Amino acid sequence: MNVQTLALALSTLMTSSVIAQNISDPTVPELHTYKAFHHAEYMKQTAAQAGGTNVLLHTLALPTEGTDPVVTPALDHLYTKAIVDLTNGPVVLEMPKVSSDRYFSMHITDQEHYTIFDEIRPEGRYVFVRHDYKGEVPEGKVIESRGDYPHIFIRTQVKTIEDLKNTKAIQQRIKLTGSKGELNFDDAIQFTLDTHDTYPQNGTLLEDAVGYNSDDHKAMFQWAGQYFAQNIIDNTGMFGPIDSEEFGAQDPRNRAVAIVGHLGLPVEHAYYTGIFNQCDGERLNGDKPYVVTMPYANNLSEFWSITRYSALTRNTLPNAQDVYNAYNTKPNKDGNIQITFSVENPNDDTYWMPVNAGEPYYYVERFYGPQVGKVITTQDFCNN
Repeated sequence: MNVQTLALALSTLMTSSVIAQNISDPTVPELHTYKAFHHAEYMKQTAAQAGGTNVLLHTLALPTEGTDPVVTPALDHLYTKAIVDLTNGPVVLEMPKVSSDRYFSMHITDQEHYTIFDEIRPEGRYVFVRHDYKGEVPEGKVIESRGDYPHIFIRTQVKTIEDLKNTKAIQQRIKLTGSKGELNFDDAIQFTLDTHDTYPQNGTLLEDAVGYNSDDHKAMFQWAGQYFAQNIIDNTGMFGPIDSEEFGAQDPRNRAVAIVGHLGLPVEHAYYTGIFNQCDGERLNGDKPYVVTMPYANNLSEFWSITRYSALTRNTLPNAQDVYNAYNTKPNKDGNIQITFSVENPNDDTYWMPVNAGEPYYYVERFYGPQVGKVITTQDFCNN
């Protein structure tokens, strides 16, 4: 679940906000505006990093050294991102064919932070057009956008460190064709209103919050972190389309706290859990060894992984094993995978995940291609 550098900066550097006075009960316009503001600022930053709109931005290394600008970075895949710019007409994305044993996906998000398209192992030509476009549409699978700036997020699986070169080769076969431009604005909400046709279901939520600023965003980010820690155990109801039937998808609080894991996938595509406590509720801390269990062959069409992060930095630990998956482990005699979080190597039949003495940590389980409701997590073993 990914939060960009902007969110960190806003949460630590900005001053207090008027919203902070009502941080326990933000209004629906504030909740919805929080999403749009964050996503717009993220897109501006990403377009600048890429060198413009309609330009692919590839990550080329796994974030294993604890210094990645993304909070809770995934170690399962490399990213390819782009801010699509439809102001000059349709944009074409060409996706290569990959083998059926490699996870490869495309996820498209609109300017109100709703999923408008997602697919595992996309292949061929995809054409992005405004939903009200009247001109000639190039050949390909059409993806309609309510705004000028849909966001492309492509994930290409990395199975092991040795497999990294194969992932990079796939990235280089992705092509995006459209007029290169810039993305600059001063007011993120006014920019969204000017370039995106808001959903009728949301009425005037964004208009009602014009003037929302960085101070407001800091307060909302703090509220979201508190709400997430107290109420959220997985990504159900957070990332789907506006008309998603997932449990909780129509709760604006769930949609807002999804920004804590900005650009996450809908639950039927990928199921995530964030684990901060032991089975007895005690906070995970390096001073106390902890063993978790999960089925090696879970109810998935793709793959699983377990990644550990420092709760102080929200990042990986340098020079340490950070992630286990089906490609670097084998099941035990019971058909399970067991992982020990501890300072010292347990030297037993479990897999060792090093942690720092006296330091809180957490781990994230990622399940791709889940049979919804049938995936067995480490927490499910708490009741056994």
